[in-house]
This record gives sequence, C-alpha cells and structure tokens, in this order.
Amino acid sequence: MERCIAAFSGRSTERGQTYSFDDVYEKLSGNGAEPLFIVFSSDFDNFMQYTDLFREKFPESQVIGTTSFFNYTADGGTELGLSALAVYSGIECAGGVLEEAGRCPILHISAAKDAVSSLGLGESDAGKMCCLEFTTAYGKCEELVLDTLAKASGELNIPVIGCTAGVRKGTERSYVSLNGKVYTDSCVFMYIRDLNGRISIIRENAYKHTEHFFQATSVDCENSIVYEFNNRPAAVWLSSVVGADIPVLAQNAARHPIGRLHGDNIYVTSVKSIRPDMSVQFFSGIYNYSRVVLLEPDDAGAVIDRFMNRINGLDYIPSFSFAVNCAFDHDVFGSKGADDKLRSKLAGAVGVYSGVSGCGEQTDYMNVNKTLLIAAFE
Repeated sequence: MERCIAAFSGRSTERGQTYSFDDVYEKLSGNGAEPLFIVFSSDFDNFMQYTDLFREKFPESQVIGTTSFFNYTADGGTELGLSALAVYSGIECAGGVLEEAGRCPILHISAAKDAVSSLGLGESDAGKMCCLEFTTAYGKCEELVLDTLAKASGELNIPVIGCTAGVRKGTERSYVSLNGKVYTDSCVFMYIRDLNGRISIIRENAYKHTEHFFQATSVDCENSIVYEFNNRPAAVWLSSVVGADIPVLAQNAARHPIGRLHGDNIYVTSVKSIRPDMSVQFFSGIYNYSRVVLLEPDDAGAVIDRFMNRINGLDYIPSFSFAVNCAFDHDVFGSKGADDKLRSKLAGAVGVYSGVSGCGEQTDYMNVNKTLLIAAFE
C-alpha cells in the first residue's frame, strides 16, 4: 500500500457533472484501504457536490477542502475540476471549524484546543506537527483566525500553513468544507502529526524589494486600510514612488504590492483598492508605524530556483507535500510558462503532492499574498 496518492482531473466543466470526481475516486480507492486524511480543492460551482461525494465514498476519512482558482498535482493542473491528496498511513490528525471567522472566531477557540488535546500534542512533537487551515475569502477574517489558532497552540507554537479560498469569478463567494459540511465565513483546520518524522514549511516570495523603504504613519488595522505613508496620503505617496498617476496606479494596483518587514523576513501584501480619500486598502494588515518596502516582480525562474534550493536543503527526502501558491503568482507564472516548470521540479523533490491557489496564504501566523508555500512531510 502506498503511503500517499495525489489525483486530479479537469473533466468537469459544467455544474453537476461528476466526471472529475469519478477520475479522482478511481485512483484514491485503489490503494487497499480508506485514507486517514484527504485534502481537496476544486472550482466553485462543483465544490458542494464534491464535498458530498467525498463524505459518501470515504465516510471514515478526515476530509478538508477549499475552493481554488487552480488545482494541481505532479500530473498537471486545472482551473475547472478537482485535485486531492490522500494519506493512508503514518499520520494522526484532528480537525475542527472556527465559525464567525470575520467577526469573532475566538468564541470558537475550544474547537482548536480540543483538536490539539485529542492528539496529545506536546513539546516532544516539535518539528513533527502542523496546522493546515483554509479560510473563506473577503471576510477580513485571516488575522482574526490566525490570532485564534495562535492562542489555541499556546507555547507549542504549532506551525501553520493555509490558504484563503479561491472565489467564484466575478463575485466574492467562496467555500471551505470539513467532513461533508460546507461553510462560509469560517475557517476549517486540521492539526496533523507526522508519525514518520518531521514536517517542514518552506516559503518563498514571488516579488523582490525595490530601493523604496518607508513607514505606515496612519492605519486602520481592523480594515487593513493605510491612510498615510510617511505622513502623506497613502495613494499619493505610492503613486510618487511607483512613478504613475493615481488613476493608472488604481488600475494596476495589484502589481505594486508592499512588503511588511519583520526581522529578516518580508511578508507580502497586495493592494485591494485605492479609496476616494486617497487611502489604500490592502488584502492583509499593515500595522501603524511599521516599516515597509515597495516590491516588484521577481524573475519567475529565479523564484523557482530559490524555492527548490530551500526544499533540496532539507536533510530528509519528503514522502508527500502540500503546496499553496497565490492566484496572482499563477497568473504571472502561467503567462511566462513557469507553472509547468514549477510543477515538474516539485515532482522530483517533494514526493507525492497536490496544491491550491487562492486569494492569500497563511504562514508564521501571518496573512500574506504573492507567496509560494509548501509543507513537506518526512
């Protein structure tokens, strides 16, 4: 029996079709046992049906899922369809739901604490555990969810890897699911212990810093709005350093992300909109008086090479992995033909894997954008 199997199919192009699930089920059900754990992603329109089918066909498995802009494994990728990663041995896992994610997920912290307690996670598991989480999009929930998970983790500081769900095109609607139930305005999570060894979460930014460093001097943290950079209206300041008029900046705002500086790390956040009062709203929070830097696209090949060097630098060979790649990265990489290069290089280095592409990424208890992530299991 194989420890892990990944499967994908892009045959479903209309709502209600089950071709993609049939393809995936055929591959996952032929391993001689029911999986302990399944993580899946799909297009929006068929997500509810896939959730029901996974529960029907794998009733004893822990199953977590999210809507995604792009679903991929080593065998290929698809925007319309389904991908799944099933693990059959060598792990223990426990999941739950943080409802009211955009309002007060801390009210539901007992779900996370109970999951940690049920696995008996402790200091002896350092390096052998992680929390995989998916949150619904456009609810301003990521920072609230991460704060809740951090409190539930306590001194264990359990590493997090996650994704903000992909939305239905033209809307702000997204779904996540756990064990046969679909949720909105929620985070679904799964704590995982690797009984075979270690879990490493590796991150690489798809953007590089420019020479423009500055400071956020007036901020609404709750709504991720910056009113001023360097004591000037935020949009006016950005247009001056980008070298574009404000209407042009507004049209291309997503191509001018900001890096939040935290020690030696740069955490990327994208512009969501330029507001009429010349403030700027971001997809993830920037804190008052934090130091930031304007970013620009890095060379896709260089990004992939750095990412792979980090993976190849592990002192073990992963048996399986789960990847998260920002939707904007997928657009940029796809336009340059780098998506196929990334998938093929991952296939040779991280074992069996699948990946998702959503509206944001979560790691180090930070919500970020335009970032490559992978959790590699020994």
